[in-house]
Amino acid sequence: MHFTGRTWRPPYEAHSVIIQATSGCTYKKCRFCNLYEDEDFHMSPLSVFEKDLAEIKQFQPYTRRIFWTGANPFAMSYENLKLRALMVRDYLIKCQTIAMFASIRDIQDKEVWQLQKLRAMGINGLTIGTESGDNDTLELAGKGYTASDIEGQCQKLDA
Repeated sequence: MHFTGRTWRPPYEAHSVIIQATSGCTYKKCRFCNLYEDEDFHMSPLSVFEKDLAEIKQFQPYTRRIFWTGANPFAMSYENLKLRALMVRDYLIKCQTIAMFASIRDIQDKEVWQLQKLRAMGINGLTIGTESGDNDTLELAGKGYTASDIEGQCQKLDA
């Protein structure tokens, strides 16, 4: 398995298989976070991602849940997410959930139909670090979006 930089996942993903999809963060402006301050955002090369999937298939072929690490892998384009999700399906035929971190900004870039297709491909476990629904707190934290943005993008996900 190939991992660079910080690798972490939420506690509720403790039993998920972990694969690195990205490294670093696309935003790096949250005032409270220093997780990725010395690490530029980049996607794991597709060839490395595929090698890691092959290794997972070899040792855990019946994986039902996989967690893509990186600060916000959902920042990838729809096409890149689709390609990787389909690759997961090819290697891990029992996989039901592809989970990852996402930012409100990552959702804004995608159309509802794209979100629906990604969900149908198994991307159905997004962890979104909103931190607060209070505009003053969001501004103080340097999140770069408002409570209204959060509400709008979560409604988009619900659609």
